[in-house]
Amino acid sequence: MSKPLYGFSYVIIVLSCLIAVPQSVLSEELLQLEHALELAYQQNPRMVQARHAIDGAKGEHLSAKSWRDPQFEAEIGGLKKNDAGSRDARVGSYSVNQSFDPPGVRYLNSRIAHNGVTIQEESLKEIWAKVYAEVRNAYAQLILQKKELELRESNLKSMRQFFSDVQVRYQGGQALKTQVHRANIEMLNAESEYFDTKHLLDVTKARINLLLGRDLHDAFEIKEELQEERLLVDMEHLTEIALANRPDIRMQQASLDSANKQVMRERLNLLPAYSLGFKVTDEDYENDYAALIKLSFPLWDLNRGDIKRAKAERESAKAELDILERQTAFEVHEAYEHLLLTVKQLDLFKQSFAEANEMFRLARLHYSEGEIGFLDYLDQLLASMDSRMRYYQGLFELNQRINALEQTVYSSLREDGFLK
Repeated sequence: MSKPLYGFSYVIIVLSCLIAVPQSVLSEELLQLEHALELAYQQNPRMVQARHAIDGAKGEHLSAKSWRDPQFEAEIGGLKKNDAGSRDARVGSYSVNQSFDPPGVRYLNSRIAHNGVTIQEESLKEIWAKVYAEVRNAYAQLILQKKELELRESNLKSMRQFFSDVQVRYQGGQALKTQVHRANIEMLNAESEYFDTKHLLDVTKARINLLLGRDLHDAFEIKEELQEERLLVDMEHLTEIALANRPDIRMQQASLDSANKQVMRERLNLLPAYSLGFKVTDEDYENDYAALIKLSFPLWDLNRGDIKRAKAERESAKAELDILERQTAFEVHEAYEHLLLTVKQLDLFKQSFAEANEMFRLARLHYSEGEIGFLDYLDQLLASMDSRMRYYQGLFELNQRINALEQTVYSSLREDGFLK
């Protein structure tokens, strides 16, 4: 075969191989956790909605610090027909007025509206803390389900081999028919658990896409593993961080500041509101200019009702802040104790994991040599599978506990620093 023809054939073979690869494999991306968190921060629908709320609060702030709109008034006369049957319509007078709040009120309105912007910004952080934990939990759950799928697949292979061995023993007169049925049942159960885990894995992928603001069917793969994370943290220090950083506390602090300013505003409303204006009169009998001054006083109740309402709202805001601080201290304590318990349990699961691997190896050896019976072998297989799954579930639980603690204190306890 000539060299050009050989080269052409080689190209055809390579293209055929590429075409034979499923499109889903070619299009799958490798989604790392940090990239997933970045996507969630930018594209999660709740984050997008919260940013719009911030823009709305900024618009209210802009309106609150602006002056009131001026008023223009014109008096048009001569619309009635005269004796000649015509109208002599003209502007008889016009005036321009500008209203003003009592001194200091506009400034306080501006600061109250600015607190509204702060509240929405802290609300964005609060939403991000929830989305952050949800993404991390879903990602860790996906890792767990991949590992569980591997174990289920390994268990299915073991059960198939076990079923085959029992059949051979039965044909040789060394096993009962009931043992063949039992082995088949366990094999079918293992197959059902395998497909159930695969289904849950696909659902978790769709949930991650939802959290990232992507199409539910976007294909991706992950290669990270669950790890033992150890944190050197002190509960008192964590409580201090939580009281300083928690968005809900900072939102309530801003609400309390607004309540204080509302009391000041209602007291300033005891002063007169006023308007200044200019009027021009152009009539047959009068041609004049005038300055207009209007004053408004809270004469009848001296604004006592609004002042009392504002004071009550301020006391309510103080009480709410105290409740939040106490609740935060409890939540930190609870999350911290949960984490300590999970670490202790994981140490136990790790020991049983090593024992389970050795038991699985010995069980196969002893059964093949006829040293243990059918039920003992089956029991040891199931116990080994359960112990290995408990270890990986313990790693997942540890990941969740750290996520919950980070959300509680609103501070990254890991090196990535996504909560700040």
